[in-house]
Amino acid sequence: MKHLSSLPAIAALLALSACGFYKANSDTIVPVAVLNCPHVEVLQQANAVTEFLPGRSDVGAQLTTAQITGVAGSCRPSDDHTTSKVTFKAGFTATNGPANHSQPVTLPYFVAVTSDNRIIAKADHSITLKFGDNANTANADSPTLSIDVPNDDASGTYEVLVGFQMTPDQLAYTAAHPAN
Repeated sequence: MKHLSSLPAIAALLALSACGFYKANSDTIVPVAVLNCPHVEVLQQANAVTEFLPGRSDVGAQLTTAQITGVAGSCRPSDDHTTSKVTFKAGFTATNGPANHSQPVTLPYFVAVTSDNRIIAKADHSITLKFGDNANTANADSPTLSIDVPNDDASGTYEVLVGFQMTPDQLAYTAAHPAN
């Protein structure tokens, strides 16, 4: 009797292995979906910003110096594989400047989709960094951001860039005082 009770399990195992054998040797080609995900990066020229009291640029007037510390996320295809959804967060850190007195700072930043050094789309955002009592630094993560891009060969050239939105004066200051 014991030998007969194992027969259904052996039959099921043979049926499953036969299915695998049949598919492996069939002429049917099952298409494999290709996922073309853009690179998500911090734009080097816009990864740091220093804010001062209006009309000043001396150390005593510094409100904050902030950096984008990185981006992390994922990419997945839509159900029909025609688009890919890029989902990510950006990390930020800021130092409390002498003129700030531990007040929260709200900084504008952007997310741009580019291809071949051309901006395809751009969205402006802001991040608020809050300093604790007598804290010298503050950290924050952006909310989760999502972007849909076409899932085709051209999307392999796409990049998603994150950077601080800066005034011409801030750009000039950042270029003259690069972050370490």
